[in-house]
Order: sequence, then structure tokens, then C-alpha cells
Amino acid sequence: MPQRLSQFIEAPVETVFACVANPELQKQYNPDFVQIIYPEGRDPDRVVGEKFVYHFRQGGQIHQALGEIIAFEPPEHLAVRMEAGMWTVVIDYRFESVPGGAEVHLEVDTQFHSGFLRFLSGLLGMAQRKDLRRRLHALKEFAERIAQSPVDSSE
Repeated sequence: MPQRLSQFIEAPVETVFACVANPELQKQYNPDFVQIIYPEGRDPDRVVGEKFVYHFRQGGQIHQALGEIIAFEPPEHLAVRMEAGMWTVVIDYRFESVPGGAEVHLEVDTQFHSGFLRFLSGLLGMAQRKDLRRRLHALKEFAERIAQSPVDSSE
């Protein structure tokens, strides 16, 4: 069952999009993020379809997931699909410019490849929702902070 959350952020939609799309900015507000490696390189003219390896912290260890960018329409839409062993997840961000800032709509759809994890999916879903709220709050605080600073966030 997909998780759907929204968050209003008092920052321009371009700034909020950059905070999600730029790995260097992600590192500054997401403590679980380690790095993204693009084994085939990056092509700014062909972002959709790019493959990447996402390294993240979980349970005190560093793990990795194989990913692909499935939507990239700045500053309105960014979506990725990632797979790591027993799960596949589609993370879909929609960004909307609204008076006073941006509205972020996040949908996360996790599919478990193990019967045991599917059995536990209700409990895992509650934990995931709490984690997603925490991440959106961290994004909000970070994007609002850099929107108030004179530093360019689109690097």
C-alpha cells in the first residue's frame, strides 16, 4: 500500500526541488544518506533512465540499493525506483508552486519480495510513515533555511 504525504515549505519550488535532486544538498539534511554513484556517468540531457547506486545507513551499517531515475521534470516532478535484496521501492515527488512557497507531495510504494516481510508490511508501513514524516520535516527545515540565505541552492 503506497504511503502518501504532503508538506508545505516556505521556499521557492526550485529550491525545494534542488534539495531533493542534488545529492550534495541531500547530505546536509538526510543523516541516512551516504552517497550516490552513477556507474555509467551522468548526462544532463538524458536524466531519465540513469542508473545509480544509492548508499545509505540503516541499523548502524551502510547498505546499498540499485536505482534508476524514472521521472525528471524540474521543478515539478522527480521519481526513482530502487531495489535492494528483499524490497523494491518507487519514490515519487511532485512539487507545486503555491502562494508563499511550495507544496511537496510524496508517494512511496514499497514492494516486499519476501513472504515474511509481506506479512509484516502493516507494521513496517507504520514505521516507514513515521520515517517519511521525519524526512519531510528535515527537508522543510533545510529548504527554508537555505531559501533565506544568499547562497545559490541550484549548484
